[in-house]
Amino acid sequence: MTKRNIRTPEQIILDTEAKLAKLRERQMKQEAANDPDLLPLLAEKEAIQKDIREAKKVLGTGPQSAEARIAKHQAWIEKIEIQREEAHDTLGVADQALSEVNNRIQKMIQSKANEANN
Repeated sequence: MTKRNIRTPEQIILDTEAKLAKLRERQMKQEAANDPDLLPLLAEKEAIQKDIREAKKVLGTGPQSAEARIAKHQAWIEKIEIQREEAHDTLGVADQALSEVNNRIQKMIQSKANEANN
């Protein structure tokens, strides 16, 4: 069996006063939220808290962090660089193939022209 801790009346009073203080503080915050003098400060506080959240998101380790986004973009850059290299290779091969086809066409045209003249 577990032993129950029986609180003394003084402990009960202290706990109840602590709860009451928290309730009063919560009520004061709710009333302050409606105070026109405090509205600009509360809006400023909210903007600062948003900036902090955004900064933590960028500096964190989640999918929207700077590190994750850099890695993702780096992968895209590497893919684009591979495509650029392949395009250079293709262009070189295609230029040579085009030149060869043009030469064959020219030879066939010459051959047909020679046959027509004979």
